[in-house]
Amino acid sequence: MKIDPASFRRIISGFPVVPVIFVLFLFVAPASAWDPLYYQNLASVLQSMHSDGDVALGFFSSSSRWVADSTGKQIEHDLPTALSVIRVLATGRYGITNSHTVSILIPAFIQVSGAADTSGAGIADPWITLDGWIERDPMLIGRLGLRIPLKGYLESGEYSESDRHLAIDGALTVETPLSGPGVLLRATGGLRYSMSAWSAYPPFPKDSCETRPPIEFRTTDFLVLKANPELDVRIGGEFATRGDIKCNFGEGEGWETAENTSTTTLDLRAGFDLGGASSSFTGDIYYRLSGANAFKEWGIAVTGLGLDFTSLFGLGGSGR
Repeated sequence: MKIDPASFRRIISGFPVVPVIFVLFLFVAPASAWDPLYYQNLASVLQSMHSDGDVALGFFSSSSRWVADSTGKQIEHDLPTALSVIRVLATGRYGITNSHTVSILIPAFIQVSGAADTSGAGIADPWITLDGWIERDPMLIGRLGLRIPLKGYLESGEYSESDRHLAIDGALTVETPLSGPGVLLRATGGLRYSMSAWSAYPPFPKDSCETRPPIEFRTTDFLVLKANPELDVRIGGEFATRGDIKCNFGEGEGWETAENTSTTTLDLRAGFDLGGASSSFTGDIYYRLSGANAFKEWGIAVTGLGLDFTSLFGLGGSGR
């Protein structure tokens, strides 16, 4: 059946705002403060044949969402019920040389609350990354990541955090001293390219088409204060943006832009790293300052709870 995008836009323009938000909530993965690749700035590369692993646990909640109106202006609307999600990130790393580390990141989630008794839980799309030294002083690490889309096969319920697009992410992390003793700049910036895939039509997610997200820019930046040899305190932010999604309905119509589907998020982040020779504990606070087509989300995340992912690799040694 031939789908006319202009007809969809006319239909949607007559819908009340809250039902439209509810449809988006059900069928479109939210623009979230939680991004597995940018959760932590990679500050080291493992030595050859050393392994490491950890599990992060986070709680995130939002009671409103920014949605673009017909003119593209972002309007903040309250959700009927707050959306709350527990997120888990299992990470395993292995040093293939003294300068290169391969990692696997597996995100999972459980929806705690949401609109109209919706539910959701499962494993989202894993990332495989290769990290390597570029410079050691000042520290500069390059990362190439590949996201494998599971297309929701390991999820259940209406709520989903999977993305159907195969993605490649390239990023650089730099850490360099600033003026003053024990003050560092630690920053990661990268670009994410997503392949086209059959997915929900953004303005009317109950229908599908071939979609192609534009290149996304993402950066996480911190000022780090070394309070003592075992404690680092940091404050900074995370910013992400991408343009309007392109859609292809087939039948020779070609690609067209789905207007007002661009996303932007700006989050305040603060945290600490408490570590010794044999263990470490990390905490982070997220608070969204502004956004476009995104939930106004806040959250907390911690690592170092005694959970370990290294056993999945079947390796005994560890190192950082």
